Amino acid sequence: MANFIKKMMPGKHHTDMSLGLNHLRKLFAEFRHPNRRASQDEQEEKLYTMIPLFCKTFGEVPSSEMMEKFGDILQFSSHLSKLMVTEIRRRASNQSTEAASCAIVRFLEINSSEEASNGWMLLQALTLLSSGGQALIDNMTGASLPSTLVKCLYLFFDLPEILDGDAVEPGCNFTHTERRILLQKVFVQVLVRLCNYSSPAEELAKKDDLSLLFSAITSWCPPHNVVWRKSAGEVLVTLSRHGLIPNVVKYIHDKGCVRHCIENMQRIQELSPIEQVEMFVTVFCFLKDSSEVSQILMEDFKSCQGYNYLCEFLLRLELDTSMESTQALRNLLLLVGSLTTCGFVEIKPTQASSGSLYQMPGFSLPQPAGKGVSVRNIQAFQVLQSVFLKGSTSCLCNTILEVINSIYHQDNANYFILEPQHTMSQFVEKIYLKPQDVQEKFFELLEFIVYDLNFVPCKELISISLLIKSDHSTQCNILCMKSLLKILQTHTIYKDVFRDVGMLEVMITCLHRYAALLKTPDNDTGKCLLQITF
Repeated sequence: MANFIKKMMPGKHHTDMSLGLNHLRKLFAEFRHPNRRASQDEQEEKLYTMIPLFCKTFGEVPSSEMMEKFGDILQFSSHLSKLMVTEIRRRASNQSTEAASCAIVRFLEINSSEEASNGWMLLQALTLLSSGGQALIDNMTGASLPSTLVKCLYLFFDLPEILDGDAVEPGCNFTHTERRILLQKVFVQVLVRLCNYSSPAEELAKKDDLSLLFSAITSWCPPHNVVWRKSAGEVLVTLSRHGLIPNVVKYIHDKGCVRHCIENMQRIQELSPIEQVEMFVTVFCFLKDSSEVSQILMEDFKSCQGYNYLCEFLLRLELDTSMESTQALRNLLLLVGSLTTCGFVEIKPTQASSGSLYQMPGFSLPQPAGKGVSVRNIQAFQVLQSVFLKGSTSCLCNTILEVINSIYHQDNANYFILEPQHTMSQFVEKIYLKPQDVQEKFFELLEFIVYDLNFVPCKELISISLLIKSDHSTQCNILCMKSLLKILQTHTIYKDVFRDVGMLEVMITCLHRYAALLKTPDNDTGKCLLQITF
């Protein structure tokens, strides 16, 4: 109804705003230039009187109007930020973490009405101010608001469970649970908006509170407080996108934040696999963003054995067959795939990586296409390679092949950058142990190298000849033969290639072996082999 009235009577809404704005200006001018020296309590009371008026005046207009129409907005934001910092410190001083968190929440949650809830209205006002742009954010940061809110967020991990969540206090429109949900959303909204700029990240580093966020995202907390850990992850991801200036990166490195994350994840036994996946996601997002400005945090992850732990975790997660874990496994593998293209230093393929006994006409070694598509993180790719070799399920192995297929497709140089890892040759050695659908997907990937990259993969073909010769699996050998037949038909050069890599000799041996099988009565394998013709 209120919005309808505003649409029907826009002039009245404009008049109301002008009156409110003039009154706000008058009150703030009196606050800044009092007739007599006011006590701290009196000053705070005057600010609390102005807050509802400020929220009403600017609550439904573009944030730019705050700067345009309220000339004292910077001073106002500074006073409100300092007020919030003071109120929080009062409640946290000389208290246990649980007592402090409860006192702060009681102050910040909405009570019987918005106007009767000083803390809630103060938080609402800061929400509006945090959308006002760089100058306002810098002002709020100067009052230590970001570091104070981060300390609060860390304290909220110790909040006790709400026992009477559906209860409603007299005169209040919200249950205890609804009040907590409202607080969490608005509190995190303020922090996220602040962290959309670089100055809060720098302030957090200077106050040594940025490490609290890293501890928060990889710490255990009771189930009813998991939402606060997720909130910490949201804040940290936002900060990584907008606040990774050199001083902040140096702080994260010097404090060993990445190492502490991995150590926490390894040490805490109470974490579920899904919770650990969420932690990995947050850490990886941070690593990806940091690689735009420096390689140092990627190196930190490597030096603390992060990639080794990731391999172990993926193989453990493979054993959990629940739908939730299966989806989490897939998402994590996709994220590892995206991590392969993250790095500050470009990697170029060497001529040795394209060295082959034979070359297709017109072949030239591709050069990296650039950031975001070219492989720059060999260690992340080695995770995919190692886990594939040790994994056994279709879900895990197929997803890894999909990721590798995507990596090869997004930049033709990637196969050659990764060639020193001997990925495909090593996969050939173990492919007979994988399910049939994985085998089929693998040979499709091999054919991509031949068809799309116009490259003669001699090393892979030698490995295939050895695989066929070893005769581990007749079904796998059949798939090998079908793929080799397709490759043979692409170009006449492969007649010479097959001869020189020993493929013809192996096939002759196999023909003798298969001839013996065909003589065996009622042999289904022999019937399958009859379908392959050269």
